[in-house]
Amino acid sequence: MLIDILRLSHACIRVTNLERALYFYRDLLGFIETETKGEYAYLRGIEEGQHHSLVLKRATSPGLSYLGFRVRRPEELDKAKELIEKYNLKVRKFKEEAVEDAIIFESPAGIPIVLYYNMEYVADPRIQRLQFSIQRGARPARIDHAVVMVNNIDKEYEFYHNVFGFYETEGYIDDEGKRVIAFLTKFGHSHEIAIGKYDKTVPALSHINYYVQNVDDIIRAADILGSKGLKRCVETGVFKHRAASTITAYFRDLDGNRIELSSQDYFILDPDKLPPLEYPMSLLSAEGDFWGPFPFSVLNDVMPVEDIFTGEIKTEIHQRR
Repeated sequence: MLIDILRLSHACIRVTNLERALYFYRDLLGFIETETKGEYAYLRGIEEGQHHSLVLKRATSPGLSYLGFRVRRPEELDKAKELIEKYNLKVRKFKEEAVEDAIIFESPAGIPIVLYYNMEYVADPRIQRLQFSIQRGARPARIDHAVVMVNNIDKEYEFYHNVFGFYETEGYIDDEGKRVIAFLTKFGHSHEIAIGKYDKTVPALSHINYYVQNVDDIIRAADILGSKGLKRCVETGVFKHRAASTITAYFRDLDGNRIELSSQDYFILDPDKLPPLEYPMSLLSAEGDFWGPFPFSVLNDVMPVEDIFTGEIKTEIHQRR
């Protein structure tokens, strides 16, 4: 029995200074601010009509609060709650601005996940994307994917595949043929979630990715940050990934949370005709990804995730309790 996930919908990240974070995401990168209420700011891309795809949460330290996925039908939430409990995963009701009904739980690795069906629409994205006179920054179009790091990649992969119905498009394997990175999709582009293996017992977030319409938008983001004296926020130059074949660059916000901007992803028309591509890790090296050096900080210098019950950041000590 599968939970019918429609797509990755949004992410909530922790920031220590909400006004400063709005300056980075809204004023510099060009996200649209829907509203700010109390400890939360709600942003969206220029091709998104929903209330938000990026939530900034004021907190004592940075990291991931949760990832949000939309289900295809409202009854999927009841089915999800029942199925998640069968996996012995803790789940509870969740309240979120502009969302009618939602649940939150932790994946087998401990990634916090929100499921919902209906979020308020505040704009028509077909019109919004043509409002060039008010667009600014890198003009982020829409949330594209998230990359998480876990200790048991096979167990996490099986959950996304067997419970959420995601399928693998590409991945990297080690010399023994074991999975190191898996790229998964439900929507049909190269990946909406990628799972990487690392050696800590607690999970982590590598980054959130936003799709941009043109490669020039990525360069513009770097130019804007550089002109504001924020070149430390430009983590990499522009380069091309082998997996997903996107042209991309990584940035860090003023708390250190990582955001990737990319363009030129592909779409899988017939998934039954295309088995996953598997690459050896030797093709992912400091000397180059497809072109340009691969930044291993993306896999090593990662951000912690929040415990859905305590609101605290997970640590190795916290995990053992």
